[in-house]
Amino acid sequence: MEISVPYQNLTVLVILLLVLHTQHRTGRAVTVVTATDATVDPTDCDLLGCGGSYACYGNGWPNYLPHRPGERYNIPLSAFHVGSSLQQGQPECLLGNANNYLPWVTAEGRLTVRQGRHALDLSNLRLNDRGLTSLVQGVSALVPLEEVQHLTMAYNELTLVPSPTLKMFPNVRLLSLSGNYFTEFNEELAAHNRLPLLSKLRVLDMRNCSLRTLPVDFFKSINLQYLFLSHNYITTLPAEIFYPLRNLLHLDLSNMDTRRIGEERIENPFMKLIAGADLHQDIFFPLISLVFLDLSNTRLEYQAFIALRSIQRRVKYVSYCNIGLPAIVDYLFLAKSIEMLDISYNVGVAQSLHSASFTLLANSLEVLYFKDSMVQQLNWLAPLQKLRVLNLRGNILRMLHRESFENLSNLEQLDLSYNYISAWNQQILTATDALQSVNLRNNSIVILTTDMLYDFSRLTAMGLGGNTIQCSCNYVKFLRNIVHNRTDVPGAYTISAEPLIVGKHGIAPNPASTKLSLQHVQLFDYDESEYLCMNFTSNQKLDPLELQDCMISDDELINADLPEVQETEQEHAKNHTLVYILVSVAISFLIVCAVGLFYYWFHIKYFFKIIKNSAVLSFFNDDKLYLDKSGLLKEADFHYDVFVSYSNADRTWVLDQLLPNMEGVSQINLCLHERDFEVGYGILENIISCMDRSRCLMLIVSESFLLSHWCQFEMHLAQHRLLETRRDELILVLLEDLPKRKCPKTLSYLLKTKTYIKWPTKSVDEQLLFWKRLHKALLAAKR
Repeated sequence: MEISVPYQNLTVLVILLLVLHTQHRTGRAVTVVTATDATVDPTDCDLLGCGGSYACYGNGWPNYLPHRPGERYNIPLSAFHVGSSLQQGQPECLLGNANNYLPWVTAEGRLTVRQGRHALDLSNLRLNDRGLTSLVQGVSALVPLEEVQHLTMAYNELTLVPSPTLKMFPNVRLLSLSGNYFTEFNEELAAHNRLPLLSKLRVLDMRNCSLRTLPVDFFKSINLQYLFLSHNYITTLPAEIFYPLRNLLHLDLSNMDTRRIGEERIENPFMKLIAGADLHQDIFFPLISLVFLDLSNTRLEYQAFIALRSIQRRVKYVSYCNIGLPAIVDYLFLAKSIEMLDISYNVGVAQSLHSASFTLLANSLEVLYFKDSMVQQLNWLAPLQKLRVLNLRGNILRMLHRESFENLSNLEQLDLSYNYISAWNQQILTATDALQSVNLRNNSIVILTTDMLYDFSRLTAMGLGGNTIQCSCNYVKFLRNIVHNRTDVPGAYTISAEPLIVGKHGIAPNPASTKLSLQHVQLFDYDESEYLCMNFTSNQKLDPLELQDCMISDDELINADLPEVQETEQEHAKNHTLVYILVSVAISFLIVCAVGLFYYWFHIKYFFKIIKNSAVLSFFNDDKLYLDKSGLLKEADFHYDVFVSYSNADRTWVLDQLLPNMEGVSQINLCLHERDFEVGYGILENIISCMDRSRCLMLIVSESFLLSHWCQFEMHLAQHRLLETRRDELILVLLEDLPKRKCPKTLSYLLKTKTYIKWPTKSVDEQLLFWKRLHKALLAAKR
């Protein structure tokens, strides 16, 4: 819709008619509503757009914002769901989405605030840049724009940020520009490349605006507290972009489409390992007041994760959900103040977990979401003594141990659904005094043990649906007790704390019994079809509520006579001697085995890891992956002397140091990916082909090497190719000291089993010796 100058008077007339007939409209146009029945206090408008005289009707989404500035966010702490983890194709993350924090505007960009001069809705009018300017000029003749505090221009057809027009709203506090098309910023239109001076602007909504980046001075003239940039195409931001926003509390950079232009149709699955947003390492440093950071579903490049160390010490709510996080490292939690954290859907993270992974958050973390991340063990839970909510849904946990929960005395909600957890025979929740709810849906629980029932009796709500549980007395009593309370004592029944032991001559001791009360326990997911029990004899599912009571006569348990054993003292002595000999031999054998395992455990584990990697990589042994098969022939001439694997961060050392000393001095031909990979072929094809055509392989190892997905892939592939071709030419060059806890198992094994050479950084003489040793090793491999 474009309004030319000759029609401005007509536009004003139309708007005036709209204002006079606001209560009778059936269509949606410009909403300009004046209030004359109440005096508005300007200080009564809070930053959330829903306070006092400006109360809003809500956008239909739960409101997670604090009730008052400075208070806690109202993010729900219990998130037990019966269904799947995905909502509309996107992973479900802890912090929700922007609609939970923008109650004053709907998902379509319309205002929800109460009518008044403070609110102007120009959304969904299909206005272009000129049309918006003309319309606002017409509206200014009817309404004093300096009184507008809630303004939306969302879902029009704007291609330029309307900075000149926004100058007419000097007192606007909440602004939505979402749903427009600010794809590019042209230097010739500098007036549109930054927001105007809006001293009172506190909330800015620029979601879904097709943004790929922002000019460095875009926020220079405003003082925001809430900024929403989700659902854009941002792949990079200027390092100084956030310098003016020192009072920013809430930053939403979630759901970015980080594919590069021209790469949308690339089908190489390995691009997913390295593609993502590239953030400067200090980009978050100016945000000294930041409390809330949402990066959900925004993939980051591996180098961009270093930017997370610049997050300041006031941040409390953080979502790294589905960002491609490669490992848990200390700099992620330098803030030490995070109270709610989501690191779900980061598959590679679980391999780096250890007992001290979350030590920096021991005194702050209350809510942790760690869903669908291939977590296998829980020894990393020990430091989290303040944890209140733990969600481990969709991992590969198999066994639960008491030691994992010993320090979680404040834990209230625990979600372990969609794992592979089996029954346990030791009470594991004895230290979790505050625990109220546990979700065990869709696991591998087959029986209910007495210890499990003791643990369940501590709860107020739980879920067990989706497990294939055997039809047993414990399960029948458990289910009837909770659903119908059919016992003599409502909500309780007697289970022996220990199995009944019959005395030697049929005299049974009096077993100590304990009342297990389940009267207060509720099944939040109860559905008859999901709580059927399995009769494994007939391979049928039965309704446990329709089974007869489990009745066992006393004669079967107590009065069963045991045969009396009459043995002479000599027979006793012989038997005892034989037992001692057998026990001694068994213990000696176990000790020898234990010592052997202790000394060779690392090698044994690594042997199986190599077998696993070989099985995986064997899928790629296809003729199509070889550009030249001659490298596979035993007697063929090699095209290169050395294949060099290195990260881009070490590129300067390779080009300035390694290349001149190898090819210039020793006439050793190097294979470098940026020079020797053939154009037109996939990266994986080039790697395999060049490795097979190289006489030996060289790994340039540094911390950057460990963070590179491609370098890790090349290291595993090199190990596989050497084993497959029965070659042993692998040279390790260490550019710096590496902490043992950061070394993957493959590299640790190589460092233990192969001689490596370390680059000296200080002494020139040592560097000359370095090159001499390296030349000797390469020339020996060349012969």
